[in-house]
Amino acid sequence: MVTKLRRYSQIADVLIKYGYGMALKQVFPESSLRRFFRKKAPVSNLSDYERIRLALEELGPTFIKFGQIVSTRREMFPSGLIAELLKLTDDVPSLPFEEVRSTIVEFCGPIDEAFEYLEETPIAAASLSQVHRGMLKDGTLVAVKVQRPDIEALIEVDLLILQSFAERIEVRYPEMIIYNPTGIVREFAIQIRRELDFSNDGRNADRLRPIVSEVPHVRVPDIYWKYSGKKVLVMEYIIGVRVDDFGSIRLIGANLHDVANRGMKCYIKQILKYGFFHADPHGGNLLVDMDGDLVFLDFGSVAMIRPERKEAIVTLLLGILEDDVDEIVDSFLQLGVKIEDKSMDAFKDDLYAILTEYSGQSIEDFDLSGLMNQIPVLLNRHHIQVPMNLMQVIKVIAMVLDTGKHLDPEFHFSTEVGPYIKEMEIERIFSRDTIRYVAKEAMDIVDDVLSVPKSLNRALTKATDGSINIDVAANDVMCLSRSIDRASNKMLVGIVVGAILIGSSMMFLLSPEGTSVPYNLALFGYLSAFVIGVYSVYRVWKIPGYE
Repeated sequence: MVTKLRRYSQIADVLIKYGYGMALKQVFPESSLRRFFRKKAPVSNLSDYERIRLALEELGPTFIKFGQIVSTRREMFPSGLIAELLKLTDDVPSLPFEEVRSTIVEFCGPIDEAFEYLEETPIAAASLSQVHRGMLKDGTLVAVKVQRPDIEALIEVDLLILQSFAERIEVRYPEMIIYNPTGIVREFAIQIRRELDFSNDGRNADRLRPIVSEVPHVRVPDIYWKYSGKKVLVMEYIIGVRVDDFGSIRLIGANLHDVANRGMKCYIKQILKYGFFHADPHGGNLLVDMDGDLVFLDFGSVAMIRPERKEAIVTLLLGILEDDVDEIVDSFLQLGVKIEDKSMDAFKDDLYAILTEYSGQSIEDFDLSGLMNQIPVLLNRHHIQVPMNLMQVIKVIAMVLDTGKHLDPEFHFSTEVGPYIKEMEIERIFSRDTIRYVAKEAMDIVDDVLSVPKSLNRALTKATDGSINIDVAANDVMCLSRSIDRASNKMLVGIVVGAILIGSSMMFLLSPEGTSVPYNLALFGYLSAFVIGVYSVYRVWKIPGYE
C-alpha cells in the first residue's frame, strides 16, 4: 500500500528527474532542498512538452489519465502541449494471472464453474485493467475485463496530491485561476472514479446499445451481468479489426466509405438526438467485425448533454456548414460559453477569418476536422472558457471526422452528414418532446392570463376600500373601462387559443399513429389556433382603437 508521504516523494523525484525541480520548489517552498540536487536525467535534448509527457507516463495511470483529460481542453492550453499529450498511452505490461485470479473468483465464482475455459494470458492490458478471453459454459465467447489489484487505493492517494498541487498553484500564482486548476482536478476525479466502477461501464453499454442500433450495421457487445460487478466486467467477445487498421478492413472485405458514414451518423444521432454519447472514439475502442459492422467498445468514458443544449449544438454545426458567424456565436452563448462584450467583435472577426479560409475550399478538399480543431485554438486566443461537455463534443466530432477521412478520402461531411443533421432537426421539431414543450408553454401562458383578472380584482378591491388612492378624471375612467373591455377580449382569445393548443397536444400524444382520428383532430386544432392567432394579430395591427 502506497502512503501519501511516500507517493509525494516518488512524484517529486520524477519531476526533478525531468527538470521541474525548481518549479516544484516554487509551488512547495517549504520542501527540503536536498533532493533538488540529485542527478537529473539527460533531458536537455527534449522540449518542455516532451518532458511533461514523459514525466506523466512515468508517474503512472492517474497522471496518464489526467494528461489525457487535459488534452481535451484545447481552448485552455498551448497547441504544442496538446499535441504532445495526445501521444500519451496507458499501455502497460500485463500482470500474472495469479494476481487477478482472486478478483475474478470474487465476482464470477469458481473459474471452473463459470467458464468452459479462461485464457491466463491477457489479450490486452491497460493502466486500470487487463482483458482475458474465455468461454462460458453455454459456449458463448466472452472478454473478461478485470481491475488491477490496489489500483483504486493508488488513484485515491494521487487525487489528493493533485488537488493539493492545484490549490497551491492557485495560491502562489493567482493569474492561473483563469485556467481553474482545482476545477479541472475535480472534474477528473469524478470521471476516473466512474471508470473504476466497471458497473458504470456495463450500464453505459446497455444504454448505448439501442441508440447505436438505430443506425444499421452498428452495435454494442452484450454484457453478462451474472458475472459482472464493480471490478470485473464480462461481455460478448467480438472478432474484428481496429477501425484505424485500414489495410485489415480492406482484407475482410468491408466498405471503407460505409464504415466512415455509419460512424459519423451514429455519433450525430448519439449527440443530437439522445444527448448521450461515447466520448473516447480512438481506434482501440471501435472495431469493424468480420461482417463489416461497426462495433463500439469500452464505455467507461461517456458524456451527456442537457436537452436544451442539443438544439444549440445543431445550430453550431449548421452555422459551421453555412459559414454563419452570428449563428455560431449564438450557439456558443446558449451552450454556456461566456464571451465578454469587449471581446465579441474581435472574436467574430477571427471566427469569420477561419470560416472564410475553409469555405474557400472545394467539397473534395473541405476539412471540417481541421476547422473543428481550430475552434478551441481560437477560444484559447481570446481566453474564453468552455464547458467540459462542449469540448468533449468538439473533440469527438473532430476525431470521428479525422478517422472517417482516413478511411475514405472521398467522405465529405457537408454532403453526406449535413443533410442527415437537417433531417434530424426537422424530426426534432415535430417530435413528441417538442409537442410536450409547446403544451407546457401554452399552459404557462393560460396560467398567466388567468391570473390577470384576479390581480386586477385585488387592486380594485383595495381601491374601493380606500387602501389605494387613485385620482382620475371622468374621461380617464371611460378610457380605462374600454381598455379593460379590450383586455378581457384579448384574454378570452388567449384562453381559447391556449385551450385548443393543450387539447390538440393531448390528442396528438394519445394518437397511436398518423392516420388516427385523434391525430387528425389535433392537426385541425393546431390549424384553428393558428387562424385565430393570425386574426387577432390582424385586429391589433389594422383596426383603429383595437390595440
